[in-house]
Amino acid sequence: MKRLLVLLVLPLGLATSPSAGQVPMVGVFTAEATCSATPSIREPDRNPGDIATEAGRTYELIGRNAVPGSHYMIVVPGAEPERRWVAYGCGRVEDDGVSGPVQASAPPLGGASPVPVAPADDYVLAVSWQAAFCETRPRVTECRSGGRDDVGFALHGLWPEPRGREYCGVPARIVATDEAGDWERLPPVALTAALERELSVAMPGVASGLDRHEWWKHGTCFSGDEEAYFALSLDLLEALNASEVRTLFEETIGETLEAREIRAAFDEAFGRGAGARVLVDCVEVEDRRLIRELRLSLSGRPDDGLAAMLLAADRSAQGCRSGEVDPAGFS
Repeated sequence: MKRLLVLLVLPLGLATSPSAGQVPMVGVFTAEATCSATPSIREPDRNPGDIATEAGRTYELIGRNAVPGSHYMIVVPGAEPERRWVAYGCGRVEDDGVSGPVQASAPPLGGASPVPVAPADDYVLAVSWQAAFCETRPRVTECRSGGRDDVGFALHGLWPEPRGREYCGVPARIVATDEAGDWERLPPVALTAALERELSVAMPGVASGLDRHEWWKHGTCFSGDEEAYFALSLDLLEALNASEVRTLFEETIGETLEAREIRAAFDEAFGRGAGARVLVDCVEVEDRRLIRELRLSLSGRPDDGLAAMLLAADRSAQGCRSGEVDPAGFS
């Protein structure tokens, strides 16, 4: 059932926002990364109890700061105080009635093509360290050998923002197939042979239908077609893999990297302040914390280039403080 937005007088706990107003919400926030959850946006370093979100866990959603928004307010049971702010990039909101999908009218259910949507100016570029990803998904086709650690970062996806801008004009039957995880049953993406070959290398998950999932869920909210969407994704990934950030990871395989070191590498590669637009996502595997993914907040025109798009974006939550750079193969 679709949750309804409840417009009420704001409780005092929401007064910690730096904006003049806040928007109360009713819904669920699902964390997709380990992010600091603080009582105040104005004082992000003040975090009583060192509270952080847990990837995959859901939290009660009670508000967001006013437009232009940057943080959601959630309830973290057992924390003191329980009401905490988390950055948009840390997860997704479901059925919130405020920041849900920005969709054009859907085509008939029998159709397979999205309808045009308004251009997106803000994105998140999600890139994986494949060896760490494969520690968590050893049975998927692309991970049977344990993943690689010698080809830089792998493409996860390019997500038009704000989060919740998903499935733009996509038929219900395709949405249902995607949400069921049957990605290889989704209609294929239409790419030239050359781009298809390039994508299959840069995005190992193509072997499991990840390209289809990313297009139908996120790419349909991009202002261009499949070719333009994946061409931009690959251009951005190529710029990242040609930088000192990849060098840092490959030189520290098997060692622990701190988020501040990763962010400093982004500053070195793309300009001062670029690192503040990067969220580091980690995953716990037995007694190890592995860096699984980086999420880069971007803003601007697709032809601006990675450096300019990073520096034009809003600051991002840091995510986890440190993690190991996983070597290829299984631990």
